[in-house]
Amino acid sequence: MTDQPEFDPAAFWQEPDFLLTELVSLFANALDAELGITLIMGGAIISGTLIGERAYLKAVNGLVKRLSREMLDQPTADDLDAITGVFEPDRLVEDLLPAVTSENGTTAEIETDLLTQPPPLRYLHLKDPILVKPGVTLSFSGSELPILRVRLTQVEGWIVGHANVLSSDALDDAFPPGGRIH
Repeated sequence: MTDQPEFDPAAFWQEPDFLLTELVSLFANALDAELGITLIMGGAIISGTLIGERAYLKAVNGLVKRLSREMLDQPTADDLDAITGVFEPDRLVEDLLPAVTSENGTTAEIETDLLTQPPPLRYLHLKDPILVKPGVTLSFSGSELPILRVRLTQVEGWIVGHANVLSSDALDDAFPPGGRIH
């Protein structure tokens, strides 16, 4: 008998890709960097700009604040603070790594202790996503909150970089109507 827990192959395949998780945690969440990325999920291709969780929560907070001003009749500053406090980025952030940007805007060094790593992330965030399914291409860049929240366990494959949607007109009708992804 060993002291090791039994390996559960079913649970193993439900875990998110550790490389993608580290990319999200380090570049998007800790460094606040934006990076083009394309995901494959459930037979669809989703392409956009990977952004940090804090940037997503700030955008949600801004939307809630704007909607509150429009919907409430002369809201006070206390009313707005109470409503937007629900989506306060520092309170809701999932990634436990601290942001590494210093007060003067320069990037500080990241100290990582592998034994005290936070638990794996559950979500990534894509700004201006484009969803491509057979026969359909949808862009969400004109929506009120053009950021897609994606559960990492649902990502089947990924590549760094944006997918480009090419129209069939640009290719001299070499492809069927609806364009082609390249």
